[in-house]
Amino acid sequence: MSDTVTIVQLYPEELGVAGDRGNVMALRERLSRAGMTVSVVEHRVGDSLPTEVDLVLVGNGPLSAIRNIYDDLRSTAPALKQLEGDGVPIFAYGSGAELLGHDITLLDGTVLDGFGLFPFRTTRVIERKVGYVIVDTPHGQVVGFEDNASLWQLDAGAAAFGTLVAGGGNGDGAHEGVVLDSSIATQVGGPVLPLNPLLSDSLIASIATRRGLDYAVGTEHFSLDRFAEQARAVMVANAKHVFSRI
Repeated sequence: MSDTVTIVQLYPEELGVAGDRGNVMALRERLSRAGMTVSVVEHRVGDSLPTEVDLVLVGNGPLSAIRNIYDDLRSTAPALKQLEGDGVPIFAYGSGAELLGHDITLLDGTVLDGFGLFPFRTTRVIERKVGYVIVDTPHGQVVGFEDNASLWQLDAGAAAFGTLVAGGGNGDGAHEGVVLDSSIATQVGGPVLPLNPLLSDSLIASIATRRGLDYAVGTEHFSLDRFAEQARAVMVANAKHVFSRI
């Protein structure tokens, strides 16, 4: 196996409307500053997944984008499930995460089948949750931004990503996201990984453990962490504010 860490971003044009490349950049930069070689593969409709994958990132997009990539994701989903079963972390945000759940009930009542990787189902609603969100997680307190009109119902026994401190989360007033092994589905954006170095490092630690690699945070990471802390402080100070949509 190559010493290069391979990150795959699924459908960067269709599922990349919420600054999702920022998540890729955060992981690549942290890995590079630790002296590791990184390859980022942008998976598009018609592509095959690489034979060696260390992490998969899935982003957010509108319903029209979901429909554009739906058939291709159907053919890719078995390989994703195999990767997850082999311990490869999948970090999925927004509607991309919803597609990897059981199904999505749309506003008109029709149900769009998901691909059954994550243990939850989605119901789209009229009222949007828009504002800062804070979640206590095993990866530290995660801070970000939410803008969605979805309720997530977790399967019985499924573990949430974290406990809600502020914001709408899954819509139950208590939890945000869902986890499966080392994989995470969430509605926290921002993008979330540049804002939360501990979460980024947890994902990288999963890669390092699986691959037998050494990853350590050093002085090269301090400037990244300082910028993240400054942005987080603004969000925490304004977390009770609900934003209006134009």
